[in-house]
Amino acid sequence: MMTTKTSARRRRGRVMLLGPERVCYLGLLGRPRLRSFGSLTVYCGPDQPFRFSIDGRNWQETAVAVVPPYLPHWVETGERLLGSVMVEPETVNMGKLPPMLRSDHDGDRDELLQTLRRGFARIQALAEEGADPRVEVDPLFLGQTLPRRELDPRVARVLAYLRDDPSRHCPAEEAALLSGLSFSRFLHLFKDDLGITFRKFRAWKRARSLLYHVNRRDTLTDIALDVGYPDSTHFSHSIRQFYGLTPKDILVGSRKLAILLQSRVGAPDALVNAGL
Repeated sequence: MMTTKTSARRRRGRVMLLGPERVCYLGLLGRPRLRSFGSLTVYCGPDQPFRFSIDGRNWQETAVAVVPPYLPHWVETGERLLGSVMVEPETVNMGKLPPMLRSDHDGDRDELLQTLRRGFARIQALAEEGADPRVEVDPLFLGQTLPRRELDPRVARVLAYLRDDPSRHCPAEEAALLSGLSFSRFLHLFKDDLGITFRKFRAWKRARSLLYHVNRRDTLTDIALDVGYPDSTHFSHSIRQFYGLTPKDILVGSRKLAILLQSRVGAPDALVNAGL
């Protein structure tokens, strides 16, 4: 027999708190193949454990899993909903993360699990009330504010430019010009600062920007162009590479998803309540 809190959580709908630095999603998982997000991702079973694997052969049943950026993995659940908090790695000092957010942490994460569940219940309530999502994501979902990453100012200038519109066309040559560096020096500095190539970073940010369009009823071609892809073929390939799902699967699974938009962490932009 379900407890009152569990029953209430299941009665409430799907919701996503979406901003440029964090995504907090409670919704359908679908049937993803291998996925590889460019974010630090914390999965949470809102009611029951789920199955998680790095290699597709050795599976573990857990209520919380922490996945480093760009690490391929599989997730399966028999539950209706699965929660995830996605943290953009350029915004945090990955070397100073609290132990519970390190993938090699071998202790229990019971406190983190309860904090995550309270966080999802909170944004579900905000969506139901039609209220502004005035929340600080890290304390609400992770129990503390994560340490900020210190970036070279020239790299930070490029990141700020892309943050305003992640789907904009910005080749490496343009980014280098914006940074005030030569093309080769910029690429070297960017990888040295963030640990990934500029090309890989741009690919993830473009795929991530799809989340702002999942409630649209336009054609996949129209959405692909708006997100910054040259055509629907490139769009589909990139989305499947990161999410393990086709764009169509993502859009179909988001039809009853309430989206709370934030222009920056803790600063709401708008509330889009679609079909909740």
